[in-house]
Amino acid sequence: MTPYELLDLALSLSNRIDTHWTLFISVHLALIGGIIYVDRPLFRNEKIAAMIIYSGFAIVNFYMMKNQTLFLGSIYQQIFQMREQACCLNNSVIEYVVSLHEWNSSIKTLKSIMVTHVVMYIILMLSIFYDRALPKYKPHKKTLKIK
Repeated sequence: MTPYELLDLALSLSNRIDTHWTLFISVHLALIGGIIYVDRPLFRNEKIAAMIIYSGFAIVNFYMMKNQTLFLGSIYQQIFQMREQACCLNNSVIEYVVSLHEWNSSIKTLKSIMVTHVVMYIILMLSIFYDRALPKYKPHKKTLKIK
């Protein structure tokens, strides 16, 4: 493959990773919003189902993002190996990808994906487990005396 084909593949793969981040964020906003705004506490069976379904989503999403990030890293490595070919000399885009590879960006991205998934998993599991109904709002009963 030429470096330009590899760059095109890297961009399309980056778009897929961005789509997974969007899905990840949307699911968490919906779940946290639902837990906060639904006044009724979840029943035990609902909590168990929510934990199982969310765990499945989190695992699948993590592994898909991990695999795509590792694949992106292999594309960066391939471009890195081509850096001294005539097509790639004095090319700013190629130099940028080479710097990403030298910086180990794929490993750093993978660590951030893992940390984010673990932290959000803990937050969501605790939110589901400790879900309680909000206390009812009781307005103060002040009577006005009209003379």
